Amino acid sequence: MSEIREQMSTEAVTVTADPAPHRSPTPELHATYTSLEILVALVAVVGNAMVIHVFRRDRRLRRRTNYYIVSLAVADFLVGLLGIPFAILASVGLPRNLHACLFTVSLLVMLCTISIFCLVAVSVDRYWAILYPMCYSRNVRTRTAICEYLLYF
Repeated sequence: MSEIREQMSTEAVTVTADPAPHRSPTPELHATYTSLEILVALVAVVGNAMVIHVFRRDRRLRRRTNYYIVSLAVADFLVGLLGIPFAILASVGLPRNLHACLFTVSLLVMLCTISIFCLVAVSVDRYWAILYPMCYSRNVRTRTAICEYLLYF
């Protein structure tokens, strides 16, 4: 009876202790991922740089809602400029230093979170403008939009 228990316990250990082998992606998949990420980064940087440039150049665009949109453009510009290259580095296993890895991942999460917060600010601003059109211009000032813009950056 004790032999059967020993055999069952060793079988249970061998079955549960043998995980499925980890397969890394093929080099073709890395090349495809990297090239698509670079394309997205270029489009994000160029497109958002154009939005920022037009906003700075034309004073008539300096309205309440446009500050929120420019804030979103700056956040997405930084995601394209810094976040996506760090995501590419993380996908190939770089950096190998713990502190550098934590820095790159933290920066990526922070930039994406700022971009999401900017989207929420635009959505809330538009919601208030549509739902309460008469009170909106009295209650929401351009100074508030500028302060929120500076708060994110």
